[in-house]
Amino acid sequence: MLDSDIKVNLFLMQYCRTLVDDIPDERIAEQPIPGVNHPAWILGHLAFVADYIAGTLGAEKKIPEQWAALFRPGSKPNANRSSYPSKAELLTALDQGCERLRERAANATPEQLSKPTTNPRVKDALPTAKEFIAFLLTGHMGGHLGQLSSWRRMIGMPPLF
Repeated sequence: MLDSDIKVNLFLMQYCRTLVDDIPDERIAEQPIPGVNHPAWILGHLAFVADYIAGTLGAEKKIPEQWAALFRPGSKPNANRSSYPSKAELLTALDQGCERLRERAANATPEQLSKPTTNPRVKDALPTAKEFIAFLLTGHMGGHLGQLSSWRRMIGMPPLF
């Protein structure tokens, strides 16, 4: 039921890798403008959300509990590099979280997908779990990757797409 969204997510994951491959680990928490979402926060947030939503579909949650304060919706990034896991840890968590989410989405039952969305920010526009999961696999990730692309330009790195 979510085949197209899963394919888009796979493409976005490749794009994500392209965007972060040449960013040194020590720079992933830089904030060229105060409050801007930096790579550490973006990767961690996307991993946190994928893990959380996969969990609502029955997957075992894998993200460490202490990551919630750093990456949950509404959290604010900071420029302290030591506040965040390594780039490798963040990418592994994102890869694994999205893989579990894609697997759970592909095998979700009609009953699971027809449940009402509980997120108050989107429940009117995306009233079912199916619509919300489709957005998380595509639009949510795409929006944050756009932030990552902008961040690259802010610190003087070239555009890639």
